[in-house]
Amino acid sequence: MAKCIINEQAYDIDGILFDKDGTLIEFSSLWVTWAEKFILSIMSKAKLPEKDQHRLADAIGFQFDQGKWDPKGPLCIGSLDELITIGALHLYQNGFAWNESLEIVTNAQMKVDQLKEWKKTINPVSGLRTFLQKADSHYLKLGVVTSDNQQQALSHLQELEIDSYFNSVIGHDQVMQGKPFPDMVYKACKDMMIEPERAIIIGDSNGDMILGMKSNTVASIGIAAESSSETDHLTNADHVIHNYDSITFEEK
Repeated sequence: MAKCIINEQAYDIDGILFDKDGTLIEFSSLWVTWAEKFILSIMSKAKLPEKDQHRLADAIGFQFDQGKWDPKGPLCIGSLDELITIGALHLYQNGFAWNESLEIVTNAQMKVDQLKEWKKTINPVSGLRTFLQKADSHYLKLGVVTSDNQQQALSHLQELEIDSYFNSVIGHDQVMQGKPFPDMVYKACKDMMIEPERAIIIGDSNGDMILGMKSNTVASIGIAAESSSETDHLTNADHVIHNYDSITFEEK
């Protein structure tokens, strides 16, 4: 048990739950490159005209030429299955059969995920390693709840060499209902042998904040870690921070 202090407010906690992208990993270092390659791969396989590049990008909440994303959009908070469905719907609306659309987009996603060079761009959020070390030194249980698939999430954590800090990693594919339903938090807390009421959740989307509310965590912390990150969308956050220095610990 430790006392966690955020913006001068103290919470007695046994654990911390983290979203992954934008919270542990700089969103731009991972998903901007992925989104670009995903869109181009779909276009290549479907032989789409150049104008569809921007239409596909808009559909997933991504500005292709500017490398920007909508913090309320599918790329930021949707699951991989949902992104595949959106891409397939675009092809279906352009005359492809639904089964053919799903096959093209799924193959495009698999091709991108097999590429190694984009994974080398992954960066942790500034100050994360020090924060994880401090949390670990206070014997807090740490878990990840992400809309990504579990295996891919584990791969990203291993790439950053931070996977050993986490007692539980729950992906969208591990539960019946993903965010903002509370299933992920309940499963992670069961793994960590703590109660949700004794945990805080940290995430970069309002879906993470609602997840914390629905699962009755003691506080939902919104993080806007990148210089271009907005905070207006974090309407249900108990606190909004820009870096992990804003959270400190004291022994109970």
